Amino acid sequence: MSNKETLRKRQLERRNQLAPEYMKESSERICQRLIEHPVFQQSTMIGFYMPFRNEVDVQMAMETALQQGKRVALPKVIRETRRMSWYEVSSLQECVAGAYGIFEPPAILERQVADTRLEAVIVPGVAFDLAGYRLGYGGGYYDRLFERQAKAWRIGVAYEEQIVPTVYPEPHDQPLHLLISSGREMSFARA
Repeated sequence: MSNKETLRKRQLERRNQLAPEYMKESSERICQRLIEHPVFQQSTMIGFYMPFRNEVDVQMAMETALQQGKRVALPKVIRETRRMSWYEVSSLQECVAGAYGIFEPPAILERQVADTRLEAVIVPGVAFDLAGYRLGYGGGYYDRLFERQAKAWRIGVAYEEQIVPTVYPEPHDQPLHLLISSGREMSFARA
């Protein structure tokens, strides 16, 4: 097993052991930090994700964005092409269980959003490192998105326990610009 695979397994086990109250409180603090950040304040089209398997719950930040009149887009995964397509939502109640059991927006063509329209993308992960790299589930969906869409702010959100010295990045891995946890914010260079 590679270093990455070992780390992924260990971090998923660690995240699954977090207490529900701790995850709820941490998610609320992370959302508050995100909402107050200038990038969030200035962005009019933000890509979010629906939390899955104990990921940081960003629904509070999504609701706030919608209340502030921002446009919110969520990804829909197409397994066959290994790509994400983005669709605008006006309510989180529109989402239905999709690929991998993750709640997704309905695929309504008129609501599809081009990657290039996203000004900021809030990114989940299994682990994040001190150089701005993230370790996901291994599908490469976000790395491919960021290869195509270089101008959007890449904002990771993490429990403190998800921050590690390194995630063993590879040449194709795309770094974040910002990482927000319940206890800190880390900024990384933008190309």
